[in-house]
Amino acid sequence: MSFAHTRRAALEVGRGDDPAVYAMRLYVQYLQGLFNWMPAGTFHWEPDDEVSEILIRGQAPLNTEVVGKRPALTVVMGPYQYAGIGIDNLLSYNMNNGARKRTDLLSGYLIVYTLADSDIVAMRLAHLVSHHTRVNQRLLESPGGFYSIARPSPTVNSPSPPGQLVVGDPGQLIMCQVNIPFQLQWTWETSPKQSAQFRSLDLITGSRRASEYEFTPDETIASIRLAMNTDDVRVRRLGGGRIVDRSNGIPTYHQPVTETIHEGIEDFQISGLEDFQDE
Repeated sequence: MSFAHTRRAALEVGRGDDPAVYAMRLYVQYLQGLFNWMPAGTFHWEPDDEVSEILIRGQAPLNTEVVGKRPALTVVMGPYQYAGIGIDNLLSYNMNNGARKRTDLLSGYLIVYTLADSDIVAMRLAHLVSHHTRVNQRLLESPGGFYSIARPSPTVNSPSPPGQLVVGDPGQLIMCQVNIPFQLQWTWETSPKQSAQFRSLDLITGSRRASEYEFTPDETIASIRLAMNTDDVRVRRLGGGRIVDRSNGIPTYHQPVTETIHEGIEDFQISGLEDFQDE
């Protein structure tokens, strides 16, 4: 029995999503669209598994009974890492609330497994995946997509021996592996829950339940008063020995005296703070 297929909405290009899952789902949707354009009889894909000539999944287990009847593609996320571009990955900083917007480049591999009941079909699917990924690089590198994909070129492993995927498999399934390198720029923004002057490891160690930590609330400055110390600055030389006369530079053996370096009061003004100086 066939059921109507409800297509999931595409992932939003946001900073709160998982970049690895976003990249994988974006590529799975690309493969589904690619094989949907294939003519009937040549691995044509449809959302309804009952009429589709090929199964295309992302990080999902496949039913061996269904795979034995038609070819299948499954996409998994391979190893990936962040490049650590820039200083602190900083893109912008808001001095009012301490919010930091960061960006980084995620580099990794999308791994596509092609499953079929013959090595020719498995290799043919592997070629279609690798070739058309390179053909449509600029489509996949559109705004909101990959920073780069299939650069350098994908690699295709040799077909697996028949029956090695599942022990006792009567269909003798064969698999080819396609490794597709990609880069994805990811941007995220964080706002501190605690002001920098009160931030410490107590946020994670001060309470058994981190959610019960009592944050120090932010306070708004009501007024600022500028002040200057107008006391005379006096310097006195301590200890014995010769004293150098400041007027003629001749050493003497007189006792040290206190000298006034500055006296009096001078008005001052700082640009932008004039309003705070009038009481």
